[in-house]
Amino acid sequence: MADEPTDDPTPLILSNDEKHILSLHDRLQRLQLDIALLTARKNYDPRKNPPAGDGSIEAAQKALLDSRSKYVLRNQVVDSVIAANPILQAVHNGTKASPIERDLLPMLEKRDQSSSVLAQQSSELRTLLDEITEVESKSLSLGRENVELASTLLELAEETNRNKAEAVNMDPERAAEISSLESQVKLSRQRWRVLKGTASAVVAGSGVDWSRDAELRDIVLDPENEDDV
Repeated sequence: MADEPTDDPTPLILSNDEKHILSLHDRLQRLQLDIALLTARKNYDPRKNPPAGDGSIEAAQKALLDSRSKYVLRNQVVDSVIAANPILQAVHNGTKASPIERDLLPMLEKRDQSSSVLAQQSSELRTLLDEITEVESKSLSLGRENVELASTLLELAEETNRNKAEAVNMDPERAAEISSLESQVKLSRQRWRVLKGTASAVVAGSGVDWSRDAELRDIVLDPENEDDV
């Protein structure tokens, strides 16, 4: 029975000499890093470099990041130069390509496929994050509008209560004015309740983790005030 085909490339078979060369290359990089660290410690003089404030700490952190980036960049350049010719031989199927250089082609194709998939996933993630940001922005806007409507509702309720207290011996005109104010309060309460429900539904159905945000949690869970006017 024939073996089923597989998409995974066959692992490279390295000779003992090739394995030894790769091991020496890794060891050389570790030794270079150790030498650089020992040199830095040897050249450090506490008298010339006394403890300083936050500004000097930030400068030291920046210098450390610069040094690390240069070190990483140098190693990447060296690795690229070393790998350039074998990759060219593998991709273009050069006549002078060794068997192991020809065996690199499936690995390179798999690497390129992985890079393409990663780029696509990164783009999709960026799009999702932008959509989440837009939803959160709209939710916050609805929350602010909710607060404004609630404030207006309270003002109308307070004004109505004052008018009721003053209208112990109210005349027909005063009664009509109070009735009008009560109607305004009722309409405002209904509008606030509709907007509150809409904002709550938008936030709850957006997929945003509203439970960890105090403002969004208030929009979804804040109970409605049903006190009579």
